[in-house]
Parts: sequence; C-alpha cells; structure tokens
Amino acid sequence: MSALTSVLRQAIQRSNDTTVEGRQRIYASARRGIERLLARADMPTGHDSLPTQLHRLEEAIKEVEREFSADDRDHTGLQLDSNLPDLSTERRPRRSRAKNRT
Repeated sequence: MSALTSVLRQAIQRSNDTTVEGRQRIYASARRGIERLLARADMPTGHDSLPTQLHRLEEAIKEVEREFSADDRDHTGLQLDSNLPDLSTERRPRRSRAKNRT
C-alpha cells in the first residue's frame, strides 16, 4: 500500500460520500493537486516527472477502487458488471474559471 492510497482512503472517509461520483471528485482533485504542485516554479529538482507522479496516483486509484469493488461484492453478494468503464482512469477536461475582477 502506497502513501497515495492511504491519502485517497482518508479523503473518501472524510467526505462521507463513498459513491462512485464522490470518489471520482476526490480522484480529480488529487490529479489537479499533483499537476499544480509539480508545475510550481520553486519545486526542487530531483522530483519525479508529472507523468510518473500521475501514473503512481492512477495505480493508487485502481487499488482503492478494487477495495470498493470487493466491499460491494461482500455486502451484496453480487459482482459488479465488468463491462462498465474504468472510471478511475478517465479524465474530464478541465474547465477554465473566469475570475471576478473588480
């Protein structure tokens, strides 16, 4: 288990929204956070590249989603439909936010 996996689990628990949609919001926020952090000009050299960090995050997301799938099977006795898309790797396009300047 990676530190990213632990952070994702804690964020989901704190949000009290363990639905697929709630988890997807948390994953999207984590992706944006990594992108912002690595884009900072004052980031020390020697840190892994953005693609490497995002890959690690995606692996952590897959691990968390596997756990939720196992929990769903344990509680319902049903297995989730394997034909559903893997939402843990889908990324929505970023929306630009217009800033109010007064």
